[in-house]
Amino acid sequence: MAELRRALPLRTAVSTSAGLASAAINFLACVQVALYAGGSSGWLALIVAGVLITLSAANFAELNALYPTAAAIRVWIRRGLSDEASMVMSLVYMATVVFVIAADAFVLGHVFTAAVPGIPGLLWIVVLLAVVAGANLRGVKVAGWVQDVNAFLLLGSLVVVSALALGRVAPAAWAGVFHLGPDWVQAVALGVFIYVGFEWVTPLAEEVTDASAIPRGMFLALGLVAAAFGLFTLALELLVPVSRAAATLVPQLLLGERALGPVGFWWMAFVSLTTAMTTFNGGLVSASRFVYAAARERLLPPVLARLNDRFVPQWAVVVLFLGALVLAVAVYATGQYTLLIDTGAGVESLMYALAGLLVLNLRRREPDRPRSFRVPGRRLLPGASIVLFLGLGMASLTAETGLPGPVPWSLVFLLALVLLAGLYVRTVVPRLRARRTAMRPPAAQP
Repeated sequence: MAELRRALPLRTAVSTSAGLASAAINFLACVQVALYAGGSSGWLALIVAGVLITLSAANFAELNALYPTAAAIRVWIRRGLSDEASMVMSLVYMATVVFVIAADAFVLGHVFTAAVPGIPGLLWIVVLLAVVAGANLRGVKVAGWVQDVNAFLLLGSLVVVSALALGRVAPAAWAGVFHLGPDWVQAVALGVFIYVGFEWVTPLAEEVTDASAIPRGMFLALGLVAAAFGLFTLALELLVPVSRAAATLVPQLLLGERALGPVGFWWMAFVSLTTAMTTFNGGLVSASRFVYAAARERLLPPVLARLNDRFVPQWAVVVLFLGALVLAVAVYATGQYTLLIDTGAGVESLMYALAGLLVLNLRRREPDRPRSFRVPGRRLLPGASIVLFLGLGMASLTAETGLPGPVPWSLVFLLALVLLAGLYVRTVVPRLRARRTAMRPPAAQP
């Protein structure tokens, strides 16, 4: 079977990690952080949240140092817990990427409708997803180039526009930038979700030219995301009434207009386009490699492990594209994007807690296995990440979604996914593996 090709530099590891964490829904999350923070200290809550998320990044860095593989979390859970738990959790984890793409597509559809009312938002979504899927099928270098250009353009534009906006702030308005409101801790907790998705760069471990690019890329990406969205939040708090920003799905367009007039409006509309490219493209690149690795082990149908002549798992890309497209259309038609956001954030947080547990378990089970990176603080930091992200995950899964009744619908949705994944593992996976065994040539007789 053909193998993936090592062709990606550190730059693309950074852009992939940063791009997956820089979804369009981040702009809405920044507004919510500002609402909870009180005063104008939402930017500070984001910085503190960025420091906390590095605990999880350190755990993923150690796990990647142990087993740098496209299967990533699948291998780590199998080695640290059990094979069946690994299969179930991997399937649920893969679904979160599709959730993020679909929820982001809903927000982006409204952004483009606000900018160009004559073109339906749904058409933008279909075209962008198709363009990204086409770029992915052209090869990992093409997909990497798309990710580099859009991610750095996005983060750079946020820094420049926010800085220009801050230049228009009256001196008296700066008085509240360090004022911490009574719900400031909740603002920090919500701020963690600005960074969700950074770890999905780990499935590219078999395609980077240097194995150390994955952990370095994650840490650099978190710094860039903290700087860009921290400045954006500060500028938004000082220039746009938070109540007005909370009443729209396009707060970035409001800030751009306040900063630079019509030029700023269209600039931020363009920035929103780059978030689509980074999220859609980064999601397809990383998730398709994860699907490819799962198919190699017959966790998924083997056709998903086939590479085209450009070393791309083409059917994995196509299936993810179709799944994201169908779900995006459904979300756009119903408007129920909050359920996907809360479920996705909950799954990610629980995985961050699990990463800390896996670090501790693998240190106990495989103490002599070489590690090029080790989380400092012995058991303290991995243990702290378990407690922190377990609490954040449950908070997200029990948050209100706008659906009727006092039911934690995100938690119900996640439990249904786990049950379906468990049923798939118990019924379908044994057949896939039995078929592989039957296809193997008989051993040679001595």
